[in-house]
Amino acid sequence: MRFGIGRSRGRLAASAAAVILMAAGTATAAAGLGAVHAPWDEATASPTTSAIAAPAPSTSVAVPDPASPPTPSAAVPAPPSAATGPVLASSVPGRLQVPAVGIDTPLMQLGKQPDGEVQVPPGEPGSPAGWYTGSTTPGQTGSAVILGHVNAIGTPIGVFYRLHELTPGEQATVVRADGTAAVFAVDHVDVYHKASFPTVEVYRNADRPELRLITCGGYDPASGQFLDNTVVYAHLVATHPS
Repeated sequence: MRFGIGRSRGRLAASAAAVILMAAGTATAAAGLGAVHAPWDEATASPTTSAIAAPAPSTSVAVPDPASPPTPSAAVPAPPSAATGPVLASSVPGRLQVPAVGIDTPLMQLGKQPDGEVQVPPGEPGSPAGWYTGSTTPGQTGSAVILGHVNAIGTPIGVFYRLHELTPGEQATVVRADGTAAVFAVDHVDVYHKASFPTVEVYRNADRPELRLITCGGYDPASGQFLDNTVVYAHLVATHPS
């Protein structure tokens, strides 16, 4: 997602400040549960080879440790929408398909490092997107979070290269380990400057099954940084056998 695959450090503004991700009505501790409003930092590592000017992304994203959940008043209510599909039980997602923008990727699992940092997908060409295990599984009540690179080391094309092209009504399907497919309809696509990333809005306590697809954008050649984040908001509209 241009997770720092630039000349210098880029950042993915996605720390969960005052965030709680709900799993079938049960609170699941996620990154940054508490009053921490720092962005989700996309630190970069050293270059993997001297032939590539862009450094490889790190294997983690810094977030604070979980703390007390926010009070109910901190939650942002879900916007009205079209009919929502049936709520599913927990099941690990294995694949993401978004035909409108050519996305068909396996999903790796992104957890947290012992130091409290959240993993990000590798930066090599062909790297898949990843589901953050601190969020709900797609189809459960809450906001499931999937991250992907917009570029890759040595190439401008990553798994989420065309994510910004999505429009309302287009669909994303997540194939799950239990043999079900959760179909989500795009509500809207927003681009945020990292310095003013609306953490609570993005990671709010959704009261229905929702999906967030997050990548980076706004590459600044002068600084070698990626100044924006693209966030796709979608909600569950249907399920079917995969």
